[in-house]
Amino acid sequence: MFRRVFGIAVSRIAFGLTVAMGLASLTACGGGGKPGSNQLGTTITASFSGQTLPQAVAYQAGTGGTFQTIGLSDATATFTLPSGVDAYGVAFVCPTFLDGYYFSNTSIIQATTADTTTLSLSCPSLLGAVNATYDVSAIPGVLSVDLYAGYFSTETGGTTGYVEVGGLPTGTLDVALVARGSNGPIALQILRGVNVAALSNTNVTFPPMTAADDVGTSAPVSLTGIPSGATTSGFATRYNTSGGLSIDLNSLSLTTHPTAPSSQSQAGDYYLIEGLGILPNQVVTSEITASATSAVTFALPAPLPSTPAPTVAAYPTFQVHTSGFTVAGPVVNSASIQYQLVPGAANPFYNVYTYVTQSWLGSSSTFTVPDLSKVAGFAPAPPSGSEEPWIYYSTAGTPLQFNPLQQTGAESLTSTMSVQSIRYNGAFVTP
Repeated sequence: MFRRVFGIAVSRIAFGLTVAMGLASLTACGGGGKPGSNQLGTTITASFSGQTLPQAVAYQAGTGGTFQTIGLSDATATFTLPSGVDAYGVAFVCPTFLDGYYFSNTSIIQATTADTTTLSLSCPSLLGAVNATYDVSAIPGVLSVDLYAGYFSTETGGTTGYVEVGGLPTGTLDVALVARGSNGPIALQILRGVNVAALSNTNVTFPPMTAADDVGTSAPVSLTGIPSGATTSGFATRYNTSGGLSIDLNSLSLTTHPTAPSSQSQAGDYYLIEGLGILPNQVVTSEITASATSAVTFALPAPLPSTPAPTVAAYPTFQVHTSGFTVAGPVVNSASIQYQLVPGAANPFYNVYTYVTQSWLGSSSTFTVPDLSKVAGFAPAPPSGSEEPWIYYSTAGTPLQFNPLQQTGAESLTSTMSVQSIRYNGAFVTP
């Protein structure tokens, strides 16, 4: 089961090639700096986790500074802003990966020192696979079985047998088996701390499921603020473990959310509850974390009165939206674009994801996707005549939401999270 954006497998992405990059800890200069000043200001650190490093990294000083390449030392890029400059940008491109088609992902984060001075990013190595043997024959009403590893999953039929999920991060992961019936999840088992190796199958065996593994339905949920005319199926539930596992526990109930069996729960696990409202030209969502026994009441944000398309250009300009949110926390505006150099040919789909904080924008009501086509190692510009699908997001809450979803396969999740977002999308032909 995958979530896809423009055909991109957001929850199952296979990266290859690790690129080691050399040392560079540079002093930035550019937009917003004091002319002729040699004084140094705040140091910014961007650290990359996982076994796959980006093939290129660049930084920007100020809101108008030119992006410059920078290297890595121990998977970390460090640069120092000039004195008096608090705005900066960090851009990185992960190695091209294959998932039915070739994809190349560039992420750009534009923030200020008031937002953060340390960024935790990743280009994970998704070269692992888990093969699980299972037996759910003692659980009545099973229609399908799902295998989860980290944030990735696959589905199979039959009450006994084996199931495999591939394209996984390598390293230590929690792995889960979910038996599903006509109304949602029925039973659940979790194997903690499975070591997933690269380029080989990791074999695991789940014990036969019993009634002790049954999923509960005891936690009440209430979704408020549903916009007039919106279509909503209520909410979705994910069970997240301290070992990096995220399990879909969606059910048809609109008043309670499923709960993991006590036999499988551990301290540090938590639930992520998501509400969603679909309007003709936009989608509003709200996400909140909860414990197993807490009653959850959360609200959707107010929809936008209009959803203006971006300015048509190879690197489009988007209007900023900051209203309608009822949660505390900073607002991040983001946009993604996709294009090919030769439509339909065997060349990569280039994806560019831009994340801009409100403090970086200041009084500006728009932001433009930066053109990095002249920066070494980054994607070439969209050619004239190419189709360019786009998605716009405005997100508020905590934690700050600019950890690139498309790079990690996962949202920026913590056990204490409350986030609301508004999104809409479209496409144009590059002039």
